[in-house]
Amino acid sequence: MKILLLGATGNSGQRLLQLGLERGHDLTVFVRDKAKLIEQIGDAVSKLTLVVGDVYDASALATAMQGQEVVINAAGNVNDGDSFVHLIDVVATQVERVMGKSGRLWVFAGAALLDIPGTALMGTDLPKIPTQFQRHKENYRRLQASSLDWSMLCPGPMIPADNGRARTDLRLSADVWPFASPGITRLLPRVGLLVLFGRNIGAMTISYEDAAAVIMNNLDPKGQFSRKRVGIALPPGVRGKKKLDF
Repeated sequence: MKILLLGATGNSGQRLLQLGLERGHDLTVFVRDKAKLIEQIGDAVSKLTLVVGDVYDASALATAMQGQEVVINAAGNVNDGDSFVHLIDVVATQVERVMGKSGRLWVFAGAALLDIPGTALMGTDLPKIPTQFQRHKENYRRLQASSLDWSMLCPGPMIPADNGRARTDLRLSADVWPFASPGITRLLPRVGLLVLFGRNIGAMTISYEDAAAVIMNNLDPKGQFSRKRVGIALPPGVRGKKKLDF
């Protein structure tokens, strides 16, 4: 499959690039720093189509998107502030313009963007959720307003895998928390939902390798996660090492 990967030198981007190469995809990578990419992957750069430029440059993005089947954005993050919202808008706009209304696009978001099962609430509606996560909601609304075949990966904190490989026993969900049943959540006040969310951050602490595998396993158009937010959790009873403090 012909894939354009944005942000290939970051933590998530490196894993996406490695997995894409392992699976034999036709990869075009768009990076700001060619030397950094070569330092990371060495001679493997010869297996790629390399585009060097500014990811906010709409014209350069449009050129790189010509002939692609999927665009994966691993550039930027919610802590970049309003520039992250601008980035997603620029990328989505160029996918619409170049690849058409059904252009396939994967972007990263966060677990707070997921709906709380059994309620009319989203994680971002809970008290004490950091305000920067509202930017994920802005990006979500931007994609909802489009006709693109988008998917948003919504993990908790991410860490490197101990063995460098993705798990095969993850719990995945579409649009809702991957760890709670409506029978429990519909009975809880917002503070109780926040406590439940906090207690399950460990379960949603996945590896960068896990994130890359979920995306690479779901590249096809109109798949199970088309126009969906994707929740991810470790198997029941398993917790990641990193914690989130409210």
